[in-house]
Amino acid sequence: MGDIVTLFGEIVQKECRKNPLAARRLLRFGYRAKKLQLMAAPGKHTTKAAQMAAVQTMTSMIAPLAHPERAAMVSLFLPCEPLQVVGLHPYSCEGFGCFLAGTQAEQEFLHYAESEGLPETFCSYHKIFIGAAEKGLMPKPRFILNTTLACDANLLTFRRMAEYFQVPQFVVDVPYQPDEDGVRYVADQLREMVRFVEKQTGQRIPDDRLSEAVARSQRSMDQFDRYMTLRADKKILGELTGEMFSAFTLHTLLGTPETEAYTSQCLKEIQGAPPASGVRLLWMHTTPFWVEPLRQVTDFNPDVQVVACDMCFEGFVKADPADPYDAMARRVVYSAFNGPVTRRIRRGIEAARQVKADGVVWFCHWGCKHTLGGAQLAKEQFEAAGLPCLVLDGDGCDRSHGGEGQLATRMDAFVEMLRAERGEGV
Repeated sequence: MGDIVTLFGEIVQKECRKNPLAARRLLRFGYRAKKLQLMAAPGKHTTKAAQMAAVQTMTSMIAPLAHPERAAMVSLFLPCEPLQVVGLHPYSCEGFGCFLAGTQAEQEFLHYAESEGLPETFCSYHKIFIGAAEKGLMPKPRFILNTTLACDANLLTFRRMAEYFQVPQFVVDVPYQPDEDGVRYVADQLREMVRFVEKQTGQRIPDDRLSEAVARSQRSMDQFDRYMTLRADKKILGELTGEMFSAFTLHTLLGTPETEAYTSQCLKEIQGAPPASGVRLLWMHTTPFWVEPLRQVTDFNPDVQVVACDMCFEGFVKADPADPYDAMARRVVYSAFNGPVTRRIRRGIEAARQVKADGVVWFCHWGCKHTLGGAQLAKEQFEAAGLPCLVLDGDGCDRSHGGEGQLATRMDAFVEMLRAERGEGV
């Protein structure tokens, strides 16, 4: 399968140099083929819930390629319920960065973006998307919606894309201080955003329909939170890529019936899962799903399980869907990614205890200043809380940074240390 993907990625990049529209059609065909494979033959170890998340995420990647006139470009942390009400597809910048890397087609677009002045230290998820857009692979969206949370790349990427595609943009400014004044401030902006969407589409977004979507969001978050609690004593085999799929279902796709069905399925499966065993890891930040030696340590391994990833649960809140603007604003303002990095570390400690993790992996994605800057403080605070912490440096989607073998070696050593602490021996 790896050789096929490599060849496909090379063809997409080569075709994009001479005929970007043909390359886009090829990419769409490949993603549709992958979706069919996920639906028909997901793999004998893949759970039904994991299959649902993968298919849902793949569908969300295909939709903007097939129907860009019904797509709005969004940032990862933007509440997307208003788009669901008017039937628009979320067009995820970070999502396509992930997927193009998974397609092994990222190098062409990374090199182009850097040749156009973007620094090497800029987030590679955003660089891939910018390069792919400006080389013609990515289609023009209807308009752009983004927040200022939580990445400084947001401030450049979406403004640059709005100028490049010549489309309207609406920015939700998220104050650094997470408090009730911030919630009111963001809620007012979300009301303005809804008016912006109504103007751009000519469709109304009634409060009752918006409340229905936000209520689905709340039920989905509550169910996944319950799933995390129950998972503390159960074994569910998975893979790093599955954590990426969960992150998208619980962000840009939060509020859809499909996400609620996914979290319901998680709860169904956990009931019949076997008792917990083996080393259990909490993963902090993005998952470098392309690093094959690392995946050999973590994927479907009964002795080493990644039981949670903070990219999935960082925005879970309790809110009243009857006031949908307040509820959506709370998710953003009180996100663990907002404010000082100590908030994210505290949320990680809470989650590690909730899922009974044996240790924590803090992945320093190259280009993410928030994660890199907080790494040593995170290690100190996790270990002070009795949670061994491994800090890994790498890139979430740029293969040119290499270091695959070193990452796997360090992970192996960390796992063996945790096994020894559990009294399992080496």
